[in-house]
This record gives sequence, C-alpha cells and structure tokens, in this order.
Amino acid sequence: MLKRFFVCALMLAAVTICGCGSDKVVGTPDKAVLAFAETITMGDSPNLAAAGFSEDDKKNLRKVLINIFAETFKGVVPLSDESADELSKMFYENSKEKISFKAKIKTEDSTNPVVELTTTPLDLPKAASKVNDEFIALMGMVGKLKSDGATDDQLKANPEVQKQAVVAFGKYIKEIPVKEEKTFEVPCVKVDGTDGKVHWAPADGKKLTDFVTGRK
Repeated sequence: MLKRFFVCALMLAAVTICGCGSDKVVGTPDKAVLAFAETITMGDSPNLAAAGFSEDDKKNLRKVLINIFAETFKGVVPLSDESADELSKMFYENSKEKISFKAKIKTEDSTNPVVELTTTPLDLPKAASKVNDEFIALMGMVGKLKSDGATDDQLKANPEVQKQAVVAFGKYIKEIPVKEEKTFEVPCVKVDGTDGKVHWAPADGKKLTDFVTGRK
C-alpha cells in the first residue's frame, strides 16, 4: 500500500504550471528548475521570484501534494484536511533536513535550454518497502471500526484514528533515506504562470520529480 502511495503521489505531484508563452520570459531556466524541485520536495523555495514563479504557483504545487496525501491514503483510512496538511508539512520538513540542490545551465537556448540539476535524491521506494508497527496498529484499529459499521466520514472525524494515521504515515516520511549525489539534465520550456507572465519551467515535471525522489 505504501509503495503504491509513493508511486501515485509523486507522479501526480509532478503537475506543473501549464501553458505556452511567446512573450519575454521572466526569470532564468536554472532558477526555474530549482524553484520547481525545491517547492515539490520542501514546500517553498528561495528561488521563486528569480524563477518568475508567483505565490499562486507555489500554492498550486503545495496543494497538489496535500490533495495526494488525502486521496492516496484513503485506501487505508480517509484523512481529514488537517491530517493531510500535517503529513505534507512533515514531508517538507524532512526534505529540508536531508537534501539541497545545485543547478547550472548546460545548454543555452532561446526555446529549449537544458539545466543540470545535482542533488542527493530522496529514496522513497526504499522507505515504502518497510512496514512499521504503527501502520499495523492503524490497520487493526480501522478494520475493527469498519466492521462495527463506521463510515468514512466518521473515520475522518475520529481523533484517535487521525492521530494514529499521522503517526503511522509520518514515520515513513521521517525515515526516508537519501541516495548518493547524482546529476540530472532538465530540458525547459516557456510557460504561462498564474501571474500572467511567461517564465521557464521543466518540460517534464514527472521526470524531474522522479529524479529528486529517487524513483529514476
């Protein structure tokens, strides 16, 4: 279940700011790649302005991960909005402690520049391969309540269930290891941001997300 979570979550988390622009581009490709990678893994980035990303762009990327936590974990237990938000924050804080990024432009191009991104990727597949005692306890608790007729809404409103869910899923998040340092080439394209301006963004957000989370 947890392995499937990390696969689904990070495929969907790769959603980026969509569109295509032909006007003057705000920001630079290397800052754009940094902003995307840092926001996906840490929830924020000091490179947002330099990349041309707006606060709305950041909120949209953060919202994707929060929604994914709620959607994916519902196979085990439906999460309240508060629990999903808390788990997302755990994910971000854990990443801040473990990884950092370096980026440089490898290929200058007015349409499709290429950026080299270097980091020690998170190893989500390795983390998801383990089963912890808290997860087993959660499954037992939820199974008992469901057999007694508990609905999804009741499970979402049950403080003990939500507390155990945050503990169980949070333990996976906190124990995510990192891989050795690697470099990844990221082609970039022009996109229309939510601020109405044109800026650079990774051409394939999924591939970049797979790299920084250790799935590539």
